[in-house]
Amino acid sequence: MQFFVSEQKVRKDRRWAIGLVLVLLLGSLAMLVQAVQAEAAAALLLPVAVLLIFALGIFASYRHIKQGVDAYLAVTLDESNHQAVMHFQGEIVHVDLLQVNYLRFQTRFGRIKSAILKADTGHIFKLIDFEDMDVLIASLERLVPAERVRSSAFLHQ
Repeated sequence: MQFFVSEQKVRKDRRWAIGLVLVLLLGSLAMLVQAVQAEAAAALLLPVAVLLIFALGIFASYRHIKQGVDAYLAVTLDESNHQAVMHFQGEIVHVDLLQVNYLRFQTRFGRIKSAILKADTGHIFKLIDFEDMDVLIASLERLVPAERVRSSAFLHQ
C-alpha cells in the first residue's frame, strides 16, 4: 500500500512558502534601500548580512515550491514482510516495522493528527496530513509491536 501527502497540505504549504518569499523580498528591498543610503562601510555590514540570510530563505522556499509533491515523504507498506519503505527527496529508507524504536501517535481533540516513527537506523519520520491517514495509522498500529506504540497529546511532543 502506498501513501502520499494530501494535495490540501501541498497547496497550504505552497501558499505559506509564497507568502514567506513575498515577505523576504520586501525585507530585502528595505535592506537594499538602507544599504544604498549608508554613508560608511560599517553601516553596510548589517544590510549585507541580512540580505544574504534573506536570499537563502528565498532560495529554499523557491526550491520547495518548485519540487511540489516530491518535497514530501511517501510511504509504501509491505504488510506481509512487516516492512515500510520511506521515499523522501530521492532518498529511500527501508524500515523493519518489527524493529522500530517507537511509534508515537499525537492526538488532538481525541483524533490522531500525526504519527512519529523512529526507526532502528536512527531515522525519525513524522507522518502528517497523508491521504487515507486513518488507513495508514491502522496499518502501522497493526504492524508495529504493541509495546512500542504510544500516544501523546499533540501539544506535548
